[in-house]
Amino acid sequence: MSKRHYAPPATSQTGPGRSRRFNSRQDNVRAAAAWVLDRTLQSLAPADSFLESALPRFDDRDQGLLRELVMGSLRWLRRLDYVIAAASNRSFEQIEEVLRSPLRIATYQLLFLDRVPAHAAVHEAVEQAHQLTHRGGASFVNGVLRRIARAPRLEDWPITEADPVRRLAIEKSHPDFLVARWLDRFGTARTLDLLDANNRPKPMHLLAFRDRGGRELLAETLIDEGLEVEPAALSPLGLIVRRGNPLTSAAFQRGDFYVQDEASQAAALIPLPRRGETVLDAAAAPGGKSFALVAWEPGVRVTMSDVSPSRASRLRGNLRRLRRSLPLAVADAGAPPFQRPFDRVVLDLPCTGTGTLRRNPEIKWRISESEIGRLTRQALRLLEGTAPLVAPGGRLVAITCSLEREENEDVMARFLATHAEFSPLPLDSLLENPVAAGVTAPGAWRMLTGGDHDGFSVNVLAKARS
Repeated sequence: MSKRHYAPPATSQTGPGRSRRFNSRQDNVRAAAAWVLDRTLQSLAPADSFLESALPRFDDRDQGLLRELVMGSLRWLRRLDYVIAAASNRSFEQIEEVLRSPLRIATYQLLFLDRVPAHAAVHEAVEQAHQLTHRGGASFVNGVLRRIARAPRLEDWPITEADPVRRLAIEKSHPDFLVARWLDRFGTARTLDLLDANNRPKPMHLLAFRDRGGRELLAETLIDEGLEVEPAALSPLGLIVRRGNPLTSAAFQRGDFYVQDEASQAAALIPLPRRGETVLDAAAAPGGKSFALVAWEPGVRVTMSDVSPSRASRLRGNLRRLRRSLPLAVADAGAPPFQRPFDRVVLDLPCTGTGTLRRNPEIKWRISESEIGRLTRQALRLLEGTAPLVAPGGRLVAITCSLEREENEDVMARFLATHAEFSPLPLDSLLENPVAAGVTAPGAWRMLTGGDHDGFSVNVLAKARS
């Protein structure tokens, strides 16, 4: 595997810190990366919540390096641990806990980045160890990293695990149970593609609005500002950013686009909305599904709702920046307060997010079989709550960023078993390629993580007219 050239990527906006303040040693970018990695793995919060605290302390170039070190280490965490254990001649669990994150960050630099001098990566980790523990711990870190620096390629650290599933899970840095279930469901070739896609960084995708000139005008505007963009394949409204940061552009300030994955855009537009159609987005924050519907058809009449006041506040901020006026309620989709029916009810079901592991790699180290079951029960409750709001002849659209059967097909089967008034809506005649290629069954659509996009699943049910 060739090493990556590091260059500061286009990143999301940072905001005020929400976690513990840094001490002086964390003003160093590598120490800050170890701090963010450690906090992410010890908490249930996403990595971005800690990155937002750390990023403002650095200039643009170091911000890019910090994000690369954290996200890369999270993607390759299991493979890093395997190499560190092999280089230390002990199990990873036997390594002093405070030394693990500095070792991981330094090992990621040695194995994956070609513009970080080996001596700098080793020196910084040893200095951190001196401040975190005793002299023996620092000597241990020095010895382990020097051995890795003398063999700085993944091929130099072969995996000797006999079990083929476990060996593949270590090689591709995923949990055993996830690799096993994907092999069983998708087969070897598609699983390998999926595992590799999850370990690649993801470019930023933008949603353009047809009533503001569409993606062609947006592309021209951004190119004039020095960015490099190209059309997305899945969404007719999407642009993929190849170079530059659109969040510092005048187009962003004017509200000309929304940051949204191209597969998420495509999922929100299944099926395409009609002018005058009434829509309830019942779990709307941060707004992507509603914005995609309005971006395609400005005449759609969307009502937004979300149970979380803090998420609703973020949604209001997005509405202000985009200069859109849509009704918004803070309400539980499981017990919605609305009286009138809607032509379409869109429901973003709670899920494990296994389609977004390339963007949220920390999820890999938190999910479990039991978590999938718990979220499935939540999803059914929300479907039960919103079903009465679908008008006769209307559609209930359930969307997840999960690839798991339990969170998609099984949920819909259980719902349909007790709701004879609903049936899967055939999608073949309603969609065009390449989106139509994602139809897996009547009313069901799925796009696996791959190319430049995340993975999403959609189920569309039609309600009988009488």
